[in-house]
Amino acid sequence: MARSSFRKTPESPRPDGGSLVKPERLQAVLEAIRDAGERGITKAGLARKLGGVAMRTVDRAIVLLEEQGARFGKEREGRPAVIHFTLEKAPDWDSKITPHARLALEVALMALEGTATEMWYDQLEGLRALADSHLSSRDRNLFDALQAHVCVRGGADDQQALDTKMLSQVLMALGHPEGPRELELTYAAASTGRTGTRTVVPFTLTHDVFSGGAFLLAWDPAKQEPRHFRLARIVEAKALPKRGLIPDKRPLEQARDLQIGGWFSPAAPFQVQVRVGGSNWPQALLDAPPALPRVEVRKEKGGTVLLSFLATDLHGPTRYILQLGAEAEVLVPKALRAHLATTLKAMAARYR
Repeated sequence: MARSSFRKTPESPRPDGGSLVKPERLQAVLEAIRDAGERGITKAGLARKLGGVAMRTVDRAIVLLEEQGARFGKEREGRPAVIHFTLEKAPDWDSKITPHARLALEVALMALEGTATEMWYDQLEGLRALADSHLSSRDRNLFDALQAHVCVRGGADDQQALDTKMLSQVLMALGHPEGPRELELTYAAASTGRTGTRTVVPFTLTHDVFSGGAFLLAWDPAKQEPRHFRLARIVEAKALPKRGLIPDKRPLEQARDLQIGGWFSPAAPFQVQVRVGGSNWPQALLDAPPALPRVEVRKEKGGTVLLSFLATDLHGPTRYILQLGAEAEVLVPKALRAHLATTLKAMAARYR
């Protein structure tokens, strides 16, 4: 078999007729070098890893891997100098996931475990299993160790299991290659639990850490306004063949960008300014500003900080600010100050 034939089938390693190196042996050499990490591995070490094969077999495997696109670092160490091989680039056919990609996936999963709905976690858990099956043993051990020492808490999960059929219909309508399709929803109201059917045009899926829920943001043609539908309360969904029409995307973009805890309003956005004091909150806000729209945290004299962000509805900022307790004072807008005062009076009345 001519060498040019290897490059036509990069999806799997092919043995060279002259070298007599089997595909599984090429994979084993590649994995041994990958697992060696930064310290590298010598040809003698590779021969031992492969069960005591001849050195010429190792030489042939390295040459063949390089011909197929692999790139190895070759550092000379010791006296007499011996080459230590490290993996800089795998051949195109290699299916192993890179440590950087696996780390990105693991960070996403750990964050979702503590702050997102089970739906997102379940979907990405499948990717974790796929990544594990394509991970080198060295990198798998690394991530197992990391996972044992990371704990994420403080979020909320949708406790109701999502219907996969419903979700697939939502995604089909939302991701149609020719533009979103109309979507018929049967939805249970939060206040009464009563169900009703409506036809909407899906715009985007959102997740808000403060409410711990996943939402479908859509255009409601009947009411001519954006609507947020909590996915856990969608009883049934059906993607329709008709293309969805959104007359103006700006209200939807504003709802997507400025919602807090699922609350938004078509009204013009307003600036919220909150002065926060105390022994812990100011530094905590400076270290990790909350994920609020257009947030800014500025240090003030006297140890306080000024927290600024945008909102369109009073309920979202109220929910967030209440967690700061007596250390927070809303400066603007006046409407939010009045809303908080009314809320706090009603709260205090329950403890009399």
